[in-house]
Amino acid sequence: MSKLPPQYANANQFSFGDSPELADELLALVLAGKKTATCGALRDYQAGKEAMPVVGRRDVVLNGAGEPAAAIETLSLETRRFEDVDVAFAEAEGEGPYAKWRAEHEAYFERNGGYSPDMELVCERFRLVEVLPAGRAVYNRVASPIFVVTDIEADGPTPLHSSMLSFASVAIDADGKSYGEFEAVLTPRADRKPDATTMAWWASQPEAWDYATKGAEAPEIVMPRFADWVDALPGPKVFAAAPMMFDGLWMDHYLDEYAGTRVLGGPFKTRQIFRGGGVCLYTMAGTLRGAPYLDWGMSKLPAEFYGHIPHTHRAIDDARGFAQVLVELFKLSRALPAITGSASDFR
Repeated sequence: MSKLPPQYANANQFSFGDSPELADELLALVLAGKKTATCGALRDYQAGKEAMPVVGRRDVVLNGAGEPAAAIETLSLETRRFEDVDVAFAEAEGEGPYAKWRAEHEAYFERNGGYSPDMELVCERFRLVEVLPAGRAVYNRVASPIFVVTDIEADGPTPLHSSMLSFASVAIDADGKSYGEFEAVLTPRADRKPDATTMAWWASQPEAWDYATKGAEAPEIVMPRFADWVDALPGPKVFAAAPMMFDGLWMDHYLDEYAGTRVLGGPFKTRQIFRGGGVCLYTMAGTLRGAPYLDWGMSKLPAEFYGHIPHTHRAIDDARGFAQVLVELFKLSRALPAITGSASDFR
């Protein structure tokens, strides 16, 4: 039996469906980021058969074996008649098109107290908060990572001496499905100084400079907002940049300084919003092109890889272009044979 983390010791626990098999099936949809809604008969809540969801409350989802597999947070609640459930909500349940949702839910309610078109349902939207130990194997198998492709602009080469001026991120999966964008302009840090060489270059880019500096907000406001945006994306999130050593370094420093989190995922005691060590598009592009190291470079990729999005040094334009590159590189990666061999002794 998996141990329940102490922060959920008093949480409401439940499983989806009415059988171990259905519980595991629906749990997998939640862990995959495909199921963000559920509904139950109002009569069952009124009779005390189930605990009524509460907006803002975090509940523990059990797998078919009764083990704690995930924690979810209720975002909204609404009571509707079965007949009034719309396509958008049915699709948010992640169980197929509306006709399939309707047929399966009619059968489910018929098995569990009776079905009628005018029966009242409690319709809940939720988000996945945490994958618990019993859910990790399933999560790793079914979840599709969202890549947060990020570009930054700065007034110097390193966050140890200079300030980040602006950044933008595009959330996208390996197939090219977009999950949103984030863009911000930051006020320079009082304890940092612009680099003379970098500022001379900015002098040659007046339009990009204006875009990178107008409407600035304090980093202590922006970075927590960015972390919350990443957190709200479905499934596991992975940071990506070109190169990681530059954009990733800046973002890691600012997230650590102002939001108590990191670009890196790992055995840290801080808030975890990203998984793994991130993706360096510079390295990925160089290796998949089959080019020798000294011939690596993002400028060596064809314009088609960028979706013909020009590199303007506006963070959002450049992030969008790099996001397209990521999708093209995954196409190349999938065409390669899988690496096989004996088990690694890496621990």
